[in-house]
Amino acid sequence: MTFTDKRKRSRLPSVEPDLLDQGIIQLNMEIQILSDWLKNLDADDKEQQISYRDMLQSRREMLRSLELQKAELDTARQSRSTKPPPKH
Repeated sequence: MTFTDKRKRSRLPSVEPDLLDQGIIQLNMEIQILSDWLKNLDADDKEQQISYRDMLQSRREMLRSLELQKAELDTARQSRSTKPPPKH
């Protein structure tokens, strides 16, 4: 893909809005589960704590990414719906 092609392509995420919503819901559930697991781990389980914290951080990063994509998509949809029709 040339530089010009990259500039011309849509900046909108190509993910379906429903899929974004489902991903956000799923990640929120996983984050809650991992948080609960971390709270219930024994202080001696250092390896599991590290592993769960890594998973939790990864899920939070994915969630932020999906939420950003959803916000961009929502903004783009709103701007398209508020534009006046072209004059002939």
